[in-house]
Amino acid sequence: MIGGLANAVLGALAGVSYPGIAVIVGLESAGLPLPGETTLLAASYLASTGQLSLPLVIGAAALGAVVGDSVGYFVGRKGGRRFLERYGRYVGITPGKLKKADGYFARHGGKTVFFGRFVAVLRILAGPLAGASNMPYRRFLAANIAGAVVWAATMGTLGFFFGKPVAAFLSHLGIWALGALAAFLVLRFALERWRSRGRGTPQRPPSATTATGPLAEPVAARA
Repeated sequence: MIGGLANAVLGALAGVSYPGIAVIVGLESAGLPLPGETTLLAASYLASTGQLSLPLVIGAAALGAVVGDSVGYFVGRKGGRRFLERYGRYVGITPGKLKKADGYFARHGGKTVFFGRFVAVLRILAGPLAGASNMPYRRFLAANIAGAVVWAATMGTLGFFFGKPVAAFLSHLGIWALGALAAFLVLRFALERWRSRGRGTPQRPPSATTATGPLAEPVAARA
């Protein structure tokens, strides 16, 4: 059954061809949790069987990655900052942490965008985070193009020579990484809500009838 499903997926991928590869990779790079890297690996495997061309697969994936990351960057730059300032506290993103993120991207943004292309979660978030941190677009674009080309060439070559096992392994790795991130965010949100409720509970002042020490003396004097 699993083998039949895999063959069906590969057949569908061969049908959508290079535009489909670019679109899937691009949407993942823009911030949607789609299997962009697995799509690249599977398409490279199809290239090894002669159904697709490896250079065109790599080119389509690199193009989709550059365009998608740029879309994610501008989304983060236009609305991501306001969103994080308003709702980030629920997942532990405070204004102080945002300032630290700005400083981090000012110093290490290029390396983060480049190497983030090889990490499942960062591949989705690098563009929006760079935009929200106001990283200069020219620096972002240079790192984005370099990372996309190296990533597409590396993963495409792996898929071409090693085929399905590599695709299956990296696919499961990406799914587990996304699942762990989702669980972490849910737990952080629940913890922040619990803490905010605890801080919002008013404390009753001590009653005058039960006051002791210096507070009791004026009461006794008036009596």
